[in-house]
Amino acid sequence: MDTETVEAASRLTIHIAGEHDTNASIGLTLIPLLKIPTAVIEFRHPTGARVWWEGWCEAAEMLDRIFPEQVDAGELREPELTINSFVILDDAPRRAKIRARSAAVSPDGIGALSVTVGGLTIACASRDAVECQVRGWREAYDMFARDGGFGLPSADEVAARVRADHARHGVNELSTVAEEQRAGRTQ
Repeated sequence: MDTETVEAASRLTIHIAGEHDTNASIGLTLIPLLKIPTAVIEFRHPTGARVWWEGWCEAAEMLDRIFPEQVDAGELREPELTINSFVILDDAPRRAKIRARSAAVSPDGIGALSVTVGGLTIACASRDAVECQVRGWREAYDMFARDGGFGLPSADEVAARVRADHARHGVNELSTVAEEQRAGRTQ
């Protein structure tokens, strides 16, 4: 009997609009957990925790550019449904992907800043949402870094390295989704 194997990549996008609670803790199985709206994220690999923290550090560096205080964020439409998810991060990804669109160039007047690692994307539609995510991911990363057995740099060391990279290379080199779309229309 021939068996056919089908591989499928799971993808999940979590949309967060405003200020919200995050809670990092150690679960019953002694594995770090981060609880955010609509999801609980379980960290099984220290490198994954570091990559996510680096991604949120990069997002924080773009915060003023994407959500300047003088630009109204517009009105976010409520999602049609809410999905509560349990996500296990058990691999060692290499890098987070940051995507951004400022409210000033958005067709609906709502800025967006998202961090993607593997098949999980967390998209924030406000400055408050990004700031809450940065705090939560820092707390989750700190659990691994404080353990000491993984050889991870401190959360402050990672954040300083990301800031130094941005100072050297400039945040402007990270193109936003809106800039990519605008460039595509003019060609």
